[in-house]
Amino acid sequence: MSGRGFAQHAVPTCLLAGGVGLGLLVWRWRSQVSDAPPRPSRRLPTCRAPWLTAGDEERPRVVLVCTGSVASVKVPELVVALRQKLDAQVAVLLTEAAEAMTSAKIAGRYAPESFTKWEELQQSVDVHVLRDLDEWEGYEDVSSDLVVHIELRKWADLAVVAPCSANTLAKMALGLCDNLATSFLRAWDPEKPLVLAPAMNTIMWEHPSTAKHLKTLEDWFGCWVVPPVSKRLACGDVGRGALASVSDIMERIAKCCEGMEGRRNSSAVGAWQRRGFQEWQKSPWLKEWQPRDA
Repeated sequence: MSGRGFAQHAVPTCLLAGGVGLGLLVWRWRSQVSDAPPRPSRRLPTCRAPWLTAGDEERPRVVLVCTGSVASVKVPELVVALRQKLDAQVAVLLTEAAEAMTSAKIAGRYAPESFTKWEELQQSVDVHVLRDLDEWEGYEDVSSDLVVHIELRKWADLAVVAPCSANTLAKMALGLCDNLATSFLRAWDPEKPLVLAPAMNTIMWEHPSTAKHLKTLEDWFGCWVVPPVSKRLACGDVGRGALASVSDIMERIAKCCEGMEGRRNSSAVGAWQRRGFQEWQKSPWLKEWQPRDA
């Protein structure tokens, strides 16, 4: 066959092979797309979310702060209980460590049934899961966009920190606020209920700073502490430090919901003074700094 004849036969063959190959690629791509899970619908950033400035007047609104304790694997069970037993509207604030513990890899393995319900609830209008990114994501207009940790205080009837890790407990007692969860707690209205459910290793629980920090928060907020229980911990140690049962935490939350309607009009301004804590004043003995004469 001449070179010209070979070329005349080779070109159509190459085009045919290329077309078949392209067709196979398209078919494979379409099959992958059809089998892929649906993408989540685009939602407004939290700083413009309508739910944050509204709420059902008849139902309790709970902000649940979840921190870096192994006990955060029980967060799905607690959220399910808040919805089923109190019909509560719930905003869940996850620290970075708590997000890992509430993942499918860990919490899903620990309690599959509760985790499945927890995932379903996140698609509802009554459960909102927020992370540090949600504080300022999409924030553009200082005159109209919301400051999330402040609006959460206004929206909520009570705050629950469960589990409360040793780290977050120390941050609260020292007034630190370096993430969404602790910024919310620093801005919390002391005239509204605050429930703490600590969970940590036994030695961390027995450390003298733990009692000191809890006493500080009780003096400041009059908060309710649901103490940890004794058992074999995830680390293998045996002693006090495990998160209290969900039923015990729920019992305290239910009591704290009583009278919630009368607390909703609080602006929180002046609340600390009403509790006997005065704002900072310049020390009378402190003189203005004067430069020395040259």
